[in-house]
Amino acid sequence: MKKFKFCCAPEVFDGKGSFEKLGEIAKNLNGSCAFVAIDESLARKTDIKEKTIKILEISGIRPVVYDRVLPEPTTDMGNECAEIARKNNCDITIGIGGGSTLDTAKAVAVLLKNPGRVEDYQGADKVKKPSVCKIMVPTTAGTGSEVTLTAVFIRAYEKQKAGINSSYLFPEAAILDPVLSLSLPKGPTASTGMDAFCHAIESYLSKQANFFTRPISMAAMKLIWKNLPVAFEKPENIQARQDMLHASFLAGVGLVNAGVTAVHSLSYPLGGLFGIGHGIGNALLLPYVLQSTLPYTQTEIEDIATELTGKKIDAQSFIDTLKEFEKSLSIPSKLSEVNIPQSAIMQLVEGAMQVKVPLGNHPTPITDQDIIKIYQSAF
Repeated sequence: MKKFKFCCAPEVFDGKGSFEKLGEIAKNLNGSCAFVAIDESLARKTDIKEKTIKILEISGIRPVVYDRVLPEPTTDMGNECAEIARKNNCDITIGIGGGSTLDTAKAVAVLLKNPGRVEDYQGADKVKKPSVCKIMVPTTAGTGSEVTLTAVFIRAYEKQKAGINSSYLFPEAAILDPVLSLSLPKGPTASTGMDAFCHAIESYLSKQANFFTRPISMAAMKLIWKNLPVAFEKPENIQARQDMLHASFLAGVGLVNAGVTAVHSLSYPLGGLFGIGHGIGNALLLPYVLQSTLPYTQTEIEDIATELTGKKIDAQSFIDTLKEFEKSLSIPSKLSEVNIPQSAIMQLVEGAMQVKVPLGNHPTPITDQDIIKIYQSAF
């Protein structure tokens, strides 16, 4: 017998122009003063900050904007944001940007109702009180943070990445407006899209996957396989952008219900120790981790291959095809290409072994020796 729960928390506002509803949504969630986290690059290159302030003020909501969120956020930055929100008595949080920004808004929501600092809550189920309401506005199609119960931060003093994991982090609302992703450059389009693909394929192969989650994960993979190359080559294609937002959301649903696997465990130290972007780290390692699971996952990978390519091909051929797919998106294929030295392997292994939950979800048994071999194969 297999027992499972299925979760999908936020109310979703989908489609072109849905961002205009932000003030109304916040008002309906009883917000009066909103802490708004915005991606630094997005705030600098677009008018999103000014537009957000205007939309909220029209609805009678006072915005407190932090527009300096950077990729791979640290606990120090999260704590700085929480202090600003506390001083201004914010009663709702809004994240506008990529996964780092959404995670920041989620963590601040927790700290507005719980004492202490970000690092006090890293781990599983350490949050004791419900957070304030949270509205997530993804402008990248990657992390699925708008539907998950996780917020990830790097403890800079330890160079270690860890997540706050609590059902209190589920957002109350998500806005999926493809217009907001049209300005995303090709590099982040590729890396975030491949992050979503990793969520989808890992959740499909996870030990926790079930008859309910697998179709969702597969649907996400199919959308990404079809639309990511289009969004990469034609950034202005709004239908591809919309479909990628849908794919990222679905992959997030797969992630939160079935979990991810060793790809994420091995990728975390790349970010914590060397500052490698999460999507790049996941995408780079994915083919090597899949290779290590053969022949145990051969049937599942061949099922995926058939759905994505429309052809009957063996698992090894699909992994080779995946490498070519990533190459077409300018994703690095070797750890040496992102300036990680082979001398760091044991340090990476030590970090990966600490990310235990994804290792437990992995479809095959995995030891530190297996992880060494995977890292070695990626050089």
